[in-house]
Amino acid sequence: MVNFDASAPVIVGVGEASRKTVAGEWPAPRELAGAAIKVALADTGQRDAVAAAIDTIAAIRTFEDSGLSLGTGSPDNAPEAFGAAGGISAARLIYADVGGQSPQAMVNELARDIRRGACDMAVLVAAEATGTAKRARKAGVTLDWSVVSETSFDNRLSTFAILSRTEIRHGIISMPLAYSLIENARRIGLGLDGDAYAREMAALWSAFSAKAETRLHAQFSGFRSPEAMQSNDNANYPLTDIYRRWHVAQDAVDLGSAIILTSAGTARALGVPQDKWVWLAGAAEAADPPLSERAVIRRSAALDFAIPAALDQAGLATTDLGPVDIYSCFPCAVFAAVDSMQDASRALGDYTLTGGLTFFGGPGNGFAMYNIAAMVDTLRQDGSKPAMVTANGGVMSKQAVGIYTATQPNIPYSGDVAKGYVLAPIPIDDAPQGKGRVLSFVRPAGKDGFGPATVLLETEGGARAMAMIDCPVDADLGNAVVHVTPGEKRHIAALGSGPLKSTFAV
Repeated sequence: MVNFDASAPVIVGVGEASRKTVAGEWPAPRELAGAAIKVALADTGQRDAVAAAIDTIAAIRTFEDSGLSLGTGSPDNAPEAFGAAGGISAARLIYADVGGQSPQAMVNELARDIRRGACDMAVLVAAEATGTAKRARKAGVTLDWSVVSETSFDNRLSTFAILSRTEIRHGIISMPLAYSLIENARRIGLGLDGDAYAREMAALWSAFSAKAETRLHAQFSGFRSPEAMQSNDNANYPLTDIYRRWHVAQDAVDLGSAIILTSAGTARALGVPQDKWVWLAGAAEAADPPLSERAVIRRSAALDFAIPAALDQAGLATTDLGPVDIYSCFPCAVFAAVDSMQDASRALGDYTLTGGLTFFGGPGNGFAMYNIAAMVDTLRQDGSKPAMVTANGGVMSKQAVGIYTATQPNIPYSGDVAKGYVLAPIPIDDAPQGKGRVLSFVRPAGKDGFGPATVLLETEGGARAMAMIDCPVDADLGNAVVHVTPGEKRHIAALGSGPLKSTFAV
């Protein structure tokens, strides 16, 4: 029998809230957060004792504070305001960095602090009311979600660039456009035409839509067949040459979530029932350079490191896993994990517990809060196999992975996060001239049809470059040879011919 690991980090409570459970026409994020905290406290079975023991509140950064303002304002001190709405306070307050990786990364950090005795009881909380903000703007209603505070807190905001200057100059100004470059690179690498790859994405997302129907707080639940995923019905209009509206994260949500972490010893001392505990067994994090500077475009090298590294800490293989929820802002984010895990026995619908950011909803930086909550629910029902969740930030730029078990892991989790991944960027040619090979491309879609394509290419000299090209809408530019002319603002490419030496894989 394994000796009781009193300092091991465990999740003892989870809670979710949405407009389905929070009253009022215009709920603020702090109201959703407060409701979720109250649910999480009750979920522990020892609400008052747990609330009194909290010494840390960490909040996931809202979109309003991530440079994507809808004009609603926000609290001066989000962790304090969110906690107060849930009836709790703490001496230590943390406001996490931008990125969808931040919930799992914060769990990893808080788990380390708990293991080392630097934290006794922590609440991690997230909330977004983007849906309400958009409804209010449409109705001409002014919302003020600001809350004045003079309390100091640990306010984390890095300068990590999600998109490079070169990418922005060449029309990559949104996440659907950026992820389309990854998606097309994967399609090209598999040797599939557009129709065949569309069927692959439709099958995956149809399976995800079915899972969203199992979650109370899913914002866009309702099964969508593979055929529906490829049709124009239900406002499923094209966004790019590879994505339609229902392929991408939907941010018009009203959601709150909270996770409570402590040590197994504290949980036992406070009388939290042991069947509530979920143990962290492994964790890893990794980050990649900007997309245009990566040696491999079609998959996530960072995830290829992080998944096996986290599993290795727990002494597990991918085939040992039961419940899995892969961060799913776009199909290629899930396919990256499918390609990395190489588990042929796993059905498409078994890569999610929530339905993903399209069908459950995409609450800004906070989605991984909800896949962790779903994972906890699932392990409590059947803990016979360990679980894994992944969290992704930027353009598959930042990855965080957690391995969880319903019982004490055979290998004690040390609190250390595997972070040994380093990838040197590929040099960018800022004045490309001559031949190049197209590694990937994307055409934006608008009311008037498709615009010129952005191409990501390898120059004949072995560098990376980007350019714009005007060509027929149905032209598949994958591996095409182009001639590039440098420009002051944007480089211009034209279809060419002839052989080109290849040095990089896509």
